[in-house]
Amino acid sequence: MKIIKLKPQGMFAVNSYLVVSEKNNAVLIDAPEGAEGILAEIEKQGVKLNKILLTHGHCDHIESVAEIAEKTGAEVFIHTNDAPKLTDSYLNLSEYFSMYMDEVTHYNHGICVDDGDTIIEDELLFTVFHTPGHSSGSVCYILDDVIFSGDTLFRDSIGRTDMPDGDPIKLFASLKTLEQFEGRFDDYRLLAGHGPESTLNREKLHNPYLRGNMFE
Repeated sequence: MKIIKLKPQGMFAVNSYLVVSEKNNAVLIDAPEGAEGILAEIEKQGVKLNKILLTHGHCDHIESVAEIAEKTGAEVFIHTNDAPKLTDSYLNLSEYFSMYMDEVTHYNHGICVDDGDTIIEDELLFTVFHTPGHSSGSVCYILDDVIFSGDTLFRDSIGRTDMPDGDPIKLFASLKTLEQFEGRFDDYRLLAGHGPESTLNREKLHNPYLRGNMFE
């Protein structure tokens, strides 16, 4: 397995990640603006993109999903609660941010996932971990000792909750679940939707939204 962090894209500097299997098949985590650059990186790596996993349905994370899916034939996965955002410019916020970005091209073929579902690509097994709060359908994807946390948890911070279906109470509950997460490993790499890499243990110690159980 190889994880390639792509160059942050757009005015919100969105992270996306290319996860490559031993058979050179790939999974893309989130699809921000810059389809041309993402497709170029896929070609440069000499891999076949088969799946796109969306951590949530906000415009900055799905801006290029329709184009990339069309050009690669990749399947697109999104939590059931955020699936409507793939075809609604108000819900995915592209209407709200229209002065800064183009409207997101609608995509009608998303595959809905729910908490506990697994998505498999060769030896790669992603587990869906529903973490509502930033949006109603926000998820983390867990792959071995890696958590792709989207906009749920960042290094030293968390996702905002002031958008239409954001909910601070639900986000704090999601953070509590992450704080208490006990998997197969002593620690987990945290690859977020924005900002630098971290680890789950580091965030438990230093992130003010986790440290000290401030939301209890």
